[in-house]
Amino acid sequence: MPINEHLGAASEVKRLELLATRIRRDSMEWVTKSKVGHVGGALSVTDILTAIYFGRTYDEKKQVWEPVLVNDPLQPLWPERDRVILSKGHASPAWYTALAHAGYFSKEVLKIYRKIDSPLEGHPIMYQAMARDGGMEEHGIRGVDFNSGSLGHGMSVAAGMALNAKAYGHEYLVYALMGDGDLQEGMTWEALMCIPNKGLNRVMAFIDYNHLQVDGRSDDLQCLDPLADKLKAFNWEVREIGGHDFSQILDCLHYFKTSRKDCRKPLMVVANTVKGKGVEICEDVCAFHAVPLSPEQFGAAARDLDRRMDALESELKSLGRPAETAPRRTRKTVSLKPQSLDEIIANNPAPDYDKPTATRLGYGSGLARLGEYRPVFVLNADLASPCGTDAYIAKYPEHAADPLFRRSMNLGVQEANMVTMGAAMASCGKMPFVHSFGIFITGRAWEMVRQDICYPNLNVKIVGSHTGIALGEYGVSHQSIEDVGVMRTLPNMSIVEPSDARQADLLMNSIMRHEGPLYLRLGRNPTEVFYRADNPYKVPLFEEFELGKGYKVRQGSDLTLICSGPILAEALKAADMVTESVAVIDMPSIRPLDDELVASEARSTGWVATVQDHYIRGGLSDEVLSSLAASRISCRFDAIAVEGYAKSGSAADLYERYGLSARRIVERLGLSLKQE
Repeated sequence: MPINEHLGAASEVKRLELLATRIRRDSMEWVTKSKVGHVGGALSVTDILTAIYFGRTYDEKKQVWEPVLVNDPLQPLWPERDRVILSKGHASPAWYTALAHAGYFSKEVLKIYRKIDSPLEGHPIMYQAMARDGGMEEHGIRGVDFNSGSLGHGMSVAAGMALNAKAYGHEYLVYALMGDGDLQEGMTWEALMCIPNKGLNRVMAFIDYNHLQVDGRSDDLQCLDPLADKLKAFNWEVREIGGHDFSQILDCLHYFKTSRKDCRKPLMVVANTVKGKGVEICEDVCAFHAVPLSPEQFGAAARDLDRRMDALESELKSLGRPAETAPRRTRKTVSLKPQSLDEIIANNPAPDYDKPTATRLGYGSGLARLGEYRPVFVLNADLASPCGTDAYIAKYPEHAADPLFRRSMNLGVQEANMVTMGAAMASCGKMPFVHSFGIFITGRAWEMVRQDICYPNLNVKIVGSHTGIALGEYGVSHQSIEDVGVMRTLPNMSIVEPSDARQADLLMNSIMRHEGPLYLRLGRNPTEVFYRADNPYKVPLFEEFELGKGYKVRQGSDLTLICSGPILAEALKAADMVTESVAVIDMPSIRPLDDELVASEARSTGWVATVQDHYIRGGLSDEVLSSLAASRISCRFDAIAVEGYAKSGSAADLYERYGLSARRIVERLGLSLKQE
């Protein structure tokens, strides 16, 4: 029996209309008092939010009413809870008010919306609770499962959370809400393509289709129609409804909850709504997108809403007591089998490397070596082999017969979607590694790294391969020289660039122990292995490498060269070519930097020069300079770096042309060549 046949007897529609009216009134009151906030989109999405948080579905077999949402406001981080993602984060006034009415926090908190130290920021911040100093430190707002604000991210978040459920056996459902603006972002369509293609059918999305945006009517600015046809072409099951009709909204929710075992497609609901719904002066008026009501306007609207609530309360009294709601459904708790990462590391030593090997392959070996650690999940964007992940994928393929081994996924050329999916998985307690060429994962996906990884400080490992001008013949479009600089601008980000394959492999021990965002910079070409027995440079054979540590590989008293990455070979060659006594530091950890070692060397030699295969601004040289300045150390300083875009050519030719070869390093520093 369709749920609509039960609604009249249960007074469901009137009950939800009353709640929605109350949410509209409350949200408009504190937005008006704060004098800032988005009105139109909050009012248009209120009915959908009300149905999700307060709606009920009818179980025919048990003959009981159950809440739509399986959640627990008293346990906002319960792993088995349904997730709600508000992609149109500017509608936060309605969402915050719904959460307060649902019991996630006191309604008194609404009064400090957007105030300093208020958890109710202009755009929602995910709730996190962290152990600190013997207690728990909370951040964000209870009930918010992920950050929101920058349009177009929400469907990728939903995809990542649904992937976590599928890969690790959770039963929760994911509800996502979008607006017109979200659908004008290319990233949204990446996710809309990915979700059905990857069988993520536990996603239900609503489009708050009110046809208005900041600058006018969406039909004039960027028409989306025929929207339903486009979504069907992307393999979604699509329903079109009136977005303020609770009977239709509940029917969709009921269908979604009861059809997941049988329907492989995710469900998209195109909800035709009116921007500013419920406040007559705001309805279908673009000007109220981000402008609050004046006190006088709110006063008139409040009187109308109060009258509406009085009428609904009277109707509900005449209809009698509503049917009882069954207790919230319980779900089995899915948890990973306890593992000791330290034991995995101890039981899986790195192999020896006796011939030139690309750092990307050393990384790939380390990833596969430690891949049995179950929180690890590998995401690729059509560059699995170039990024060194073949060995891991062979062990943990996307379509493995045993679900416990399905811990990788290739998303095709979708860097932005991939990064945010990884962030969403990290919010569920996993350790995703996301891969692409350095220029794409730090360039195209930079905003996603900022918004979805660094701000919430999530444990995502961002792997950029084929970096620097050493990439060679690929040309400028692929030679990632700005990547270190753009990652250095981000709070919470660690940056690592190994110098050889063995170091890349061993660094995985430290990288996997590290909690938080990390960018791992890798090279394409086979390069010398410095950290092996009988290496020609007499580099000490270190057995461990740690974040925050540099390694002195050559003693010297006149000058210290500090390098990151395989360009260490050029620095060592340069040190051998000159009469000066040159110390060489291998600094794989660009951030955090080994400040103590930098300070010691600067005091010892009085002359520091950085050598880096990336752009001179924002990279290793700036990190070292900042360290020297913080230590108040005065010394001579030089930077050997890429100073602009290069050309296509071999790595050797490009290093010589652009001043990074050993000979050019000697020349640029004015050192004296040994006599032959």
